[in-house]
Amino acid sequence: MSDKKFNDYLFQQYVANKISRRRFMGTLAAAGASATVISGLTAQRAQAATPKTGGRLVVGVEAAQAQDSLDPTKYFSTSNIQMGYAVHDNLVNRDADLQPMPWLATSWEANDDASAWVFNLREGVTFHDGSDFGAEDVIYSMQRHYREGSEAPSKSFMSQIASIDKLGDHQVRFNLTAPNADFPMILSDTRVQVTKRDLEDFTGTPPGTGPFKVVEFTPGSNYRFARNENYWGDDGPYADELEFVGIADNTQRINALIAGDINVLLQLDQKATRLIDNSGAAYVIDAPSGAFLNLAMMLDREPTNDPDFRLAVKYAIDREGIRDNILKGLGSVGNDHPIAPIDPYYNGDIPQREYDPEKVRFHINKAGLENTPIDIYGSDVAGTGSLAAAQHLQQSAAAGGLNFNVINPPADSFWSAVWIQKPIITSGWDPRPVPDLIFSIAFSNTSAWNETLWNNETFEKLLVEARSVTDFAKRKEMYGEMQRMLHEDGGHATLGFRNFVDAARNEVQGITPHGSGPLGFYQMQRTAWLDE
Repeated sequence: MSDKKFNDYLFQQYVANKISRRRFMGTLAAAGASATVISGLTAQRAQAATPKTGGRLVVGVEAAQAQDSLDPTKYFSTSNIQMGYAVHDNLVNRDADLQPMPWLATSWEANDDASAWVFNLREGVTFHDGSDFGAEDVIYSMQRHYREGSEAPSKSFMSQIASIDKLGDHQVRFNLTAPNADFPMILSDTRVQVTKRDLEDFTGTPPGTGPFKVVEFTPGSNYRFARNENYWGDDGPYADELEFVGIADNTQRINALIAGDINVLLQLDQKATRLIDNSGAAYVIDAPSGAFLNLAMMLDREPTNDPDFRLAVKYAIDREGIRDNILKGLGSVGNDHPIAPIDPYYNGDIPQREYDPEKVRFHINKAGLENTPIDIYGSDVAGTGSLAAAQHLQQSAAAGGLNFNVINPPADSFWSAVWIQKPIITSGWDPRPVPDLIFSIAFSNTSAWNETLWNNETFEKLLVEARSVTDFAKRKEMYGEMQRMLHEDGGHATLGFRNFVDAARNEVQGITPHGSGPLGFYQMQRTAWLDE
C-alpha cells in the first residue's frame, strides 16, 4: 500500500472514530509522516466533522452533593458550575485568547475613567418558560450577588457596583464605586450569570436562557436536562438529553468512561492519561491553565495559626515531585500565592520556596510540634490530584519531623463538613482572568469564601486601589506586593498549578480545550455532539 493510500485509510478510520487521535498520530509518526502531514490531516478531520443533533450525553463528575444548586450565587464545586452553564448564560464570555467576548451582552463601552459602563443586550432571547430576556433581568440577577444579606462568594468583587440603571429594554449602565478597566471581565466570572427577574426559588425546574432546560435537579441524586430548542446561539446545543452522574471513586469513573457508561469525564486524574490514550475508546482533553491545588491553613485556630507551623508546611512541599509524579508533568510549580507563572501579573522577584527538610525541622521545633500527629484532610472533590498530593506531602514532610495523618473525607460531605471547618485541608481553584477576582473571592476579609481567614488591612487597601490603576506596570507592582504578603505570611500553600485535564469517548466531538476552565471553559454541553 502506498504512503498516500495508507494515510487515506488511516484518516478514514480516524474520522470514523475507529482509532483514537493518539493512535492515529502515533501510527503516522512511526510510518515516517512529517509533522506537517500529521497536522494537516488532523486539521482536515476538524473541518470534515459536521455537528449532528441528537443523542444522550452523560457526564461523569466527582460527586453528587446535597449543596448542588442552580442558583449562581450558591455554586459550590466545579461540577456544580458545569451544571449551571447548561441552564444559564453570562453577559460576557471568554474567547480562546482569554479576552472578554460578547454573549448576552452584544457590546459595551466605558466612560472616560472607566467608572461607568454601558452594556447593550442581545434582543430576541427568551427564557425556558417563554418570557423575554431584558434589562430588568440583568439588573435583578446582578444585584442578588451584592445586595444586603447576600452570602454569595462573588459579593466580594460584585460589591464594586454602586448601582445599575435601566437605559432601555435592552441597555443598562453599571455605575461603579471606583474605576475598573477590567470590569467586562468581571462579568465573565463563572458565578455571575443572568437569571430571571424576581426568581429566588431555584428548586424544581428554574428557567434560564441557556442551552438546556431542567428536567430534574435533585441535589445529591439526579441531574437531567433536555435541549433548549429555542436557544439563541447558532453553535449548539446538539445533544437531545444531558445527564450528570456523580461517581466519587476515580477508578470507577475512568472505568465507566472506557466501558461507555458515561460519555464525558470531568476532571481526569492526571495519572490516568496514558490509560485513556491507550484504551482506544476515549481521548484526553488537556488545557494549560492557572488552576491550582493548594493547602488551606486557617489562621484563627491551632495549629495553623502559628507562623512557624505554616512555614514548616510550606518548606515540606516537594513541589517538583508533585508536578512530576502527581500532575504527571501537566502543570507547574507554585510559590504560595494564587498567581501562576504564565500570568502577566506574576511576581517573578519572589524567591522560589524550595523543599528543605532542615528548615521544616527548624520551624516545626519552634512551633513545638515535632513528630506530633497533625490531621490533614485530602480530597479530590476540590481538585483532581489533591488526595495524592496530600499523601505525597505526608512522605516529604516526614523527613523534617512533620507528622501528617492524611484523612480522606466522604466526597459528599467535603464542602459542608471539611472546607472552612478543619484547620488544614487540600483545596483547589479554577483560574481567574485577572488577579482582582481570585484575591477578592479567596483572600478578601469581605468574602465568605476566604478559606484561610486571611485578614490584612494593607492587602485590602491594595485590592481596592489596584482596580482604579490603568497603568500596567503600576498595577503589576501592586499585585506583586499582594503576592509577596501571601507568600510570607498567608495560610495558602501552593501544591501546584494544574492543567485542565478531562476526557471524552471517541464519539464525542466539539469540545475545545480552554485555559479558563474544564471542558472548554464549561461550554461543553453547548458545543459537544455525538458522532455515533
